[in-house]
Amino acid sequence: MPSTRDNPPAILASRLNRVIAGIGGISAGLGAMVLVGWHMHLLTLIQLRPTLAPMQYNSALCFVLAGAAMVAWGWNRLPWATPALGGLVASLSGLTLMEYLVHANFGIDQLFFRAYLQTETSNLGRMSPVTSLCFLLAGLSLLSLGLRAAARWRPVAMGSAASLIVSITLVAVLGYTLGLPGTYGWGQLTRIAIHTAGGLCLVGMGLFTIAWSIVLRPGESTPRWLPVPLALGVLAGSLILYFALENKQNQEIGQTVRAGAESAKNQIAVRMDARIRSLVRMAKRWEFTGAPSRAAWEMDASNYVHDFVDLQTLEWIDATHRVRWIVPLAGNEAKLNLDLTQEARRKEAVELAEREHQPVITRIVTLFRSGLGFILYVPIVVNGKSDGSIAAVFNPQACLQRYLPRSIAEGEAIQIIESGQIFYERDAGEMPRNADWIVREKVELKGATWDLRMWPTPALVARLDSPLPEVVLCVGALGSLLLGAVCFFAQRSARQATETARANAALQEALGKVRTLEGLLPICATCKRVRNESGHWSQIDTYLYEHTNASLSHGYCPECAAKAFQEYGFAIPVEVQAALDAGNFE
Repeated sequence: MPSTRDNPPAILASRLNRVIAGIGGISAGLGAMVLVGWHMHLLTLIQLRPTLAPMQYNSALCFVLAGAAMVAWGWNRLPWATPALGGLVASLSGLTLMEYLVHANFGIDQLFFRAYLQTETSNLGRMSPVTSLCFLLAGLSLLSLGLRAAARWRPVAMGSAASLIVSITLVAVLGYTLGLPGTYGWGQLTRIAIHTAGGLCLVGMGLFTIAWSIVLRPGESTPRWLPVPLALGVLAGSLILYFALENKQNQEIGQTVRAGAESAKNQIAVRMDARIRSLVRMAKRWEFTGAPSRAAWEMDASNYVHDFVDLQTLEWIDATHRVRWIVPLAGNEAKLNLDLTQEARRKEAVELAEREHQPVITRIVTLFRSGLGFILYVPIVVNGKSDGSIAAVFNPQACLQRYLPRSIAEGEAIQIIESGQIFYERDAGEMPRNADWIVREKVELKGATWDLRMWPTPALVARLDSPLPEVVLCVGALGSLLLGAVCFFAQRSARQATETARANAALQEALGKVRTLEGLLPICATCKRVRNESGHWSQIDTYLYEHTNASLSHGYCPECAAKAFQEYGFAIPVEVQAALDAGNFE
């Protein structure tokens, strides 16, 4: 029986088993360390930094189970332990992943321990979906080692699952380094901890080593299915990076729009507040000095209309809600003595202003000179009694164009809506398909609320858009194909070289057994003995055996056979006579 020392595949298998056991021990040790951290409140073991996501208790428990399963496989002891422990890992992670998919709580997140950290965690105690997916792949791979069915496809499936785990977790670690949250978190769900990603990467390598070890063949150092998981892993990593970069780019565009919306909102609020304060001072002068003459009031109002380009008209409305004075009067003669109570929105606003003794802005109304607008009512209260109101009529287009110049939210489309009615637009083309780019803000004014809606224009998107995600995806897809092809052809070349070397060795061995005769052989003309190098005469069959390793078998040629039969008085057989007649000898 050959020893392991003389059997290269057995040597390699032994080394791989030691590697598997070592990886399993490190994984189990990592999980045990974090479990101790949870129980002893050692936060540095649970989360590497206070701002980073912690390794959840169930994640640490899965590390212990998966590590123990690999140790059992590497030691080649307790063959039932590896699939049993793998089944536990698959069950725990699979249920957690199902919780995310069906938006349910099965009570397993804090079944073994009451978690107390929720940094970057959507559900207290629940491992991230990335962690759940990786542990599910690992658990199913370990579980498959105990199944007899589909043994042919098990190594390649296990190697592919391991490659996916390594790819996903390596990209997650890279995402932590480069600041790409999309690589280690899905949406607003729990993030995978950085040391969880590192541990899972190690588990994936252990699974890959197991898949490698169970398909070892004499003369082959790598499994034939190696190109498949290599290409799959690179492609999966490229896809994750692509979506992460796309997500980051979308977030940057959304942040730009949100900043513009906040600036526009503040600009509207500040400008309107300035107008309100100016008109309140006008009302206060009335209250302090008493009712001015019509000429004095119209002169003061003319200055306001001249200074405030966005102010269309300025009116004084008496206590009976009738319009008495208007600046400018030209074109507004029909409004004189008009009763405001005939229109619901005007009536509601002016009555609220008088009742609250506060300026009030109407909801959007149809102006008498056509078009949409809004009116600011500033009440005048003399000795506790209403002396009417000052009404400032604003044209939204002129008003908001002045409030929102191009320098505010440059490159962004703007819509301002009140009660579902759009009364101001700027560069409002087609809305983007990405809903995250559409920002909605509420502009709270006295008596009215405007909905501000903004999104990036195609020009802004083109300026902020980067081809990097598409480049990463294309390079990754092409790289995965090239890597798989290079690995495949390299393996085929190695096999061909091995087969050629074996054929050459066999040929050399065969040639080593062949010895040739050269030169003249002295042979007796009568007895046919041959003289060797030392001068001795020997039978030709002996000579040939000594010099060529060839053995001769003895028999009779037809002529000698005929002589022998005649010498002993027997008749020559038909076959011998036929051979003599044929003359197949010299």
